[in-house]
Amino acid sequence: MLLLALGATGGALMSVLQPQIRQSASERIFAAREVHTLSGSRDYDTDVVSEIVFTIEAGLSFFHTHGEGMGLVLLFAAALVASLARPRMVRGGLQWLLGLSALFPIGYLAYSAFILVYGRDRGIALAERLLLIPAGSSAILALAGLAGAAGLLLVNRRLRRTGEMLLPSAPPTDADNADDRDRWKRPPRAVVLAAVLLIALAELGGAAMGRFKAEIDSFTSARVRERPDLHGLVGSPDVDAEILEEIRVKADAGLRLFHLHGEGVGLMLFAGALVIATYVSAPRLRWVLYAALTVGGFVFPFGYLVRSGLIPFRGVDAARTAAAVSVLVPSGILLLLALWTLLLPLGRALLARRRGATDETAGSAVRPPLLVLVVAALVLLVLAEVGGGVMTAFKVDLDRARRAQAEARPLVHGLVGVRQIDGPVIDAVLSRADFALRLFHLHGEGMALVMVAGGIIVRNFVSARALAGLLQAMLAVGGFLYPFGYLAWSLMIPVLGLQPSRDLAEAFLWIPFGGAALVAMIVTALVLAGELLLAAGASPGGP
Repeated sequence: MLLLALGATGGALMSVLQPQIRQSASERIFAAREVHTLSGSRDYDTDVVSEIVFTIEAGLSFFHTHGEGMGLVLLFAAALVASLARPRMVRGGLQWLLGLSALFPIGYLAYSAFILVYGRDRGIALAERLLLIPAGSSAILALAGLAGAAGLLLVNRRLRRTGEMLLPSAPPTDADNADDRDRWKRPPRAVVLAAVLLIALAELGGAAMGRFKAEIDSFTSARVRERPDLHGLVGSPDVDAEILEEIRVKADAGLRLFHLHGEGVGLMLFAGALVIATYVSAPRLRWVLYAALTVGGFVFPFGYLVRSGLIPFRGVDAARTAAAVSVLVPSGILLLLALWTLLLPLGRALLARRRGATDETAGSAVRPPLLVLVVAALVLLVLAEVGGGVMTAFKVDLDRARRAQAEARPLVHGLVGVRQIDGPVIDAVLSRADFALRLFHLHGEGMALVMVAGGIIVRNFVSARALAGLLQAMLAVGGFLYPFGYLAWSLMIPVLGLQPSRDLAEAFLWIPFGGAALVAMIVTALVLAGELLLAAGASPGGP
């Protein structure tokens, strides 16, 4: 929860203080020109300094995204370790490895700081050697060990006897259970519905953004041309084309941010609701936290949707300001307050455990999802993390292999045999293949978390056993195979070209398997909404 709070706060501060961060970093770099191998001429060094500042900002951005992502990985993975890893030493070892992996997002803060102090290349190398590689390796080892433990349980068919509670389950002996005094409690159905609905809308938005990108770009361009004075169009095709492209890119970025934040915050909402239900005993504080987390978390991602929608009609700066004032800032403050306030009862519970006291809260214990879904999610998570590491460590080798594949197929990529003309074409192919590989890493990690969270929700809130089993199967198969569309796309781009490879990945992986996972989340949301309506109708004050 601390990583979630720090990651969310870091993103907010980076957005608000971006000009100050850039100015401060630039001044420090110019003041230490020997460290950064500057020439001493400010005009000549401006481009070099801009590149270094961009790298520093990238490190801060990675801290924001990996802080939130690793916080969710820690919470769900530690819960599964407590439930599935039976031998006490194995369970303790996996928990320690997961604990060490919490340093991974902090490595990106060090990444940015070390660049300022030691220069770009040396600073990045130090951050990787001291924090990123050890902590990232710790996370991969822990997740691989957990996947092995879950796989053994699956083979032995012991889930019903040994995995009843998600955190922590009752191990076979009292000695093994000496430190396991709590179990997850079920949060209110309305909060869970908000989380599921937000994830479903985010996935639907991402699918629509990819499927109808041309139509969205055409609509944006048409609305911009209707307002030439607002957007600075001058009537020159060359000048106006650059302005239109910049506006389309920024509108598209807002849609992508809605997709990413919708999925991420939806997972945070459900994770936070589990923690509130389990560890916050004061009824008033519990409901205040539920309200702040649900309202702030659910509304926040829509600020990016509002921003994209307003850009063609009000301009980039006015749209950004309107979205920030009306949606992003107020809902973001609510979300941050909920996350930071939640740390207080968590600290109190931790101190109480140290003293040997317990603070049980009322509520039903949460059951884990089907073990086959857990194994699929863990394997996907490990592959996504390994893919991210491979993508960074072997980028030069991957680019060399892709370049050779593309150059061997001149007709596919429209190469003419002139280096000056073919060079930019090959660079574009390498860039898109690298981008697709990054999407495999991001979607693999995100979909694995959606599988676990969705499986927990279906198992505990969908009462029809046949439907619950079907939904978990759809999540397991669809969620596992969907991210491999990006891996296939990356591998096919140098061979088949950009659009044909995209069409194949879409037809055989994204639409069928991504659609299955999306339908599972939508049906779950409908079931939750229906049961809420039935419960309201059956209440004494209901109709």
